[in-house]
Amino acid sequence: MWTALAFAVVGGIHLMPIAPIFVPETLSRLYGIAPTDSTLLVLMRHRAVLLALVGILCLWAVWWPAVRPAALLAAAINTAGFLGFYALYGNPAGALRTIAIADLIALPPLAFAAWMTLLRD
Repeated sequence: MWTALAFAVVGGIHLMPIAPIFVPETLSRLYGIAPTDSTLLVLMRHRAVLLALVGILCLWAVWWPAVRPAALLAAAINTAGFLGFYALYGNPAGALRTIAIADLIALPPLAFAAWMTLLRD
């Protein structure tokens, strides 16, 4: 039960920025950018799709344990990747800090899910 809850929390965090897929104007609120540049708009909406994919995979792992290793890998790469780039660029303030905080919140349940899925027998 606790493992499923951990996957649900990680999945929910990854699904939070799904709005730009449907409403591009939310990019201003989420990331502090205006959706006027079509190249940036495509990239940010694609980012939302990829985050949704990770979130859906984690929610699928709640009910189907066979999916858990793949969900862990996807969520860990995404979370560590963003936090790594965030640190590499000097921990910028603003909307990116909010994303970094959300990813930091995701780390404990992600680590617990990994421990319960991969290391505990």
